[in-house]
This record gives sequence, structure tokens and C-alpha cells, in this order.
Amino acid sequence: MRALLVNPWVYDFKAFDFWNKPVGLLTVANIMKELRFEIDFIDCMDRLNPHYKTKTKTDIFGRGKYHHEVVEKPEIFKMVPRRYKRYGIPRDCFIQVIKKMPKPDIIFITSSMTYWYLGVFEVIKILRAEFPKTKIILGGIYATICEKHAKKYSGADIVFTGPSEEHFINLLADLGYPATTELNAARTTPDFSLYDKLHYGIILTSRGCPFNCTYCAIKVLCPNFSIFANDVVIKQLDRFAQKTKNIAFFDDALLYNKKFPSLLQKIVQHNYKLNFHASNGLHCRYITEEIAHLMYKVNFKTMYLSLETTNPEVQKRTGGKVNTDEFINAVKVLKQAGFSADTIHTYILFGMPGQEHEEIIDSIKLCHKLKVHAHLCEFSPIPHTKEYEKTGFDEKTDPLYHNNLFYTWHFPQSKPRLYRKIKNLLSQRI
Repeated sequence: MRALLVNPWVYDFKAFDFWNKPVGLLTVANIMKELRFEIDFIDCMDRLNPHYKTKTKTDIFGRGKYHHEVVEKPEIFKMVPRRYKRYGIPRDCFIQVIKKMPKPDIIFITSSMTYWYLGVFEVIKILRAEFPKTKIILGGIYATICEKHAKKYSGADIVFTGPSEEHFINLLADLGYPATTELNAARTTPDFSLYDKLHYGIILTSRGCPFNCTYCAIKVLCPNFSIFANDVVIKQLDRFAQKTKNIAFFDDALLYNKKFPSLLQKIVQHNYKLNFHASNGLHCRYITEEIAHLMYKVNFKTMYLSLETTNPEVQKRTGGKVNTDEFINAVKVLKQAGFSADTIHTYILFGMPGQEHEEIIDSIKLCHKLKVHAHLCEFSPIPHTKEYEKTGFDEKTDPLYHNNLFYTWHFPQSKPRLYRKIKNLLSQRI
């Protein structure tokens, strides 16, 4: 039995390889191997793909720009004064690769941002033409959050929603494939062995998040918060240490994991020669002196903190996961542990319905005062969230309207003066 797994292109105005790998699809690969499937794998966004025509620069931490090709903008984006692009492996290279492949018995395609669905549709269209009788299963973020849209327009035979491995095993059984494997933590982790080379690895110590932020759809994507055993994580690190020097933790609530301090102690004992990165926003209230010192000791090189806003009312209204004093204290504790200002980064959310522009400016100024980096997280209206309900959108709204750059700066009209003001403030040296 043979399965083809594909991570599609990204269609957008901008895209950057910020430690991005299709973790869900790689987890599917692990399960399929346990079921004795032969795996063919194409990651259209892999910058080390041998079919990549343009070699892009990579920074010391493994990140870099994607190859891109300019494509025609959808009508919805005509007002946006920027080029629209297809990021990733060139289209003709993708077609050449699949034409040389054995016919798969089943095809799995993942999806990420809801407004990147054009890449998903393009991949499905090409694969359908090449393998007309092979069932195509679509999963991932877009498939889960915009299930009805995906079922109606994607062209996939089956749209798989959510993270449930048990549900996935049952699906395979329904399709007539032997699905007798027992699922355990080691078998539900991503299989990075599919990559010959890696600029970086991604680690999850947990899945889900205990918080209920009004702008986040994590409860739809992963309803329950669960923790992987430390030994499972260490085994993944052992494998990564043979291929790369950079590891990004991608947990949604990394510091909420009560086993994380003991994991850090195990990492110290293993004496890895690795650079670690906390790429998702860390919850500031859980940054204790112990955590900060351990993270410094194991060689964390980048720390991204969640501030979102300095407005106390908005902090409470959106979920209460952080307040300004907790953020200030977290920065202080990290610096006392040895982290330089250059290693501390802050996410500031901008563009939520009704959000005042001055609070964004105040948030940026606070970061400058503390001498840490400020980064704008342009708001994307995500279905099934409270903030989405305020936009006036519904399930019939084209997911292209979820595009963060479009919604924040150009919907319902462009805001060039505000864009320049905030971008200029962000560019000031800390």
C-alpha cells in the first residue's frame, strides 16, 4: 500500500519560513508507517527540496525567505497595492515530481491558514488530473475551521476535521485499510525522517491550550489540552541533534506544561549542542526565575512573549491571559537570568474589531522603553471565535477575507497613513 502526503503552496502577499513545518501531516505519516504504508512525501514549502530552483538565504537560526512566483490577484484583493504570490516549489517542478511517482493508493493533503486555500485547491486539481481514481483526503486548519467551504469547493473526496488520531484510524478502516495499530504517544508525534535535510526541527511538548482567547480558534482545532511524556520529547531531540542545530518549540501553551521544568533539566543533562527557540507567544505569568534560568542554561536563543495589548480592558475582554505588569515582570526576570534585550521579542495584536490605534502605539512604545523587540500580529478574523462574530462575516464569507494583511490594512478601505505611522514606529531602534 502506498500513500502520498502533500503540504501545498502558500498564496499570499507575504510569507516567510518562520520555523514552519506541517506537523499534523508528519504525524499522519508516522501513523501510516505503523500501518505499513509506503510513503511518498512532497512539502511544497521545503526550502531544502532538491527541486527548488532558487536557493534562498537562511539566517543563523534556520529561517529564511521562500522562492515565489507572482500570480494574478483574486478580485477580492484588487484594491491591495501589493503583488500576490505563490510561495514554494515552482509549479512545473511539482508536476514533474508527481509524474515520476508510483500511483498512490490514497492521498493526504494538509492545509494551514484559512485564506491560503488557493494553494490547497491547486494541488488537489493537479493530483486529481494525474491520479483520477485515487481518493484524496484533506485535513488541517482550513479543513477544520472552514469545513463546509472545503467540502463544497476543494475537490477532495473526504474532508477530515480535528486532531483525533482515533477518528483518523476509524476513517482508514471505513475505507478498507487495515487499521489495527495501537496508538501511543511515540506514534502520534511528527515523523521528520521524511526530510533528507533540515534547517531546523519542531518540538511539541503539549497539544491544545487551557485558555479561551476571543481571537483564537485553538478549541476548535484541538479541544483538549494534553501533555507528551518527557521521554518522548527527548527521543525526538536525539534524532534532531543528528540533522540540525536549531529547535523551535511550537506549543500553544508551553509554560503551562507542569513537566516543562523537568524536561529542561533533562535537556541540560543531555548536553545538546542546539539552539532552542520559543516561537509561539509565551504566557508571561508563568515565566518564573526557575524557568528563565533553565531556559537560558539550555541555550534558548529567541524568546517570543505574548503581550497583545497594554489596554487593561481589552486584556480582560479577550481572555485575560496576560496583563501589563506580568509582561513587564517577565521581561525583568528574563534579563536577570541572562537573556539580552536582542533575544526577547513581543507579539502585539493589531486590527481587532473596535481596537483603538493608540493602544497599539502605546504597546510598541512600552516595548521600546523596555528595550525589547515589538512585532505586529495583524489580526485575522477566524470563524468560530468571538472576535469573528463582530466582523459581520459568517460561514458563507469567502475565507480570503480572513487574510490578515488585507483585513488589517485594506478592509473596508486602505489605511496608508496609519500603516506608515506604525511601521515607522516599529522600525525605530530599541
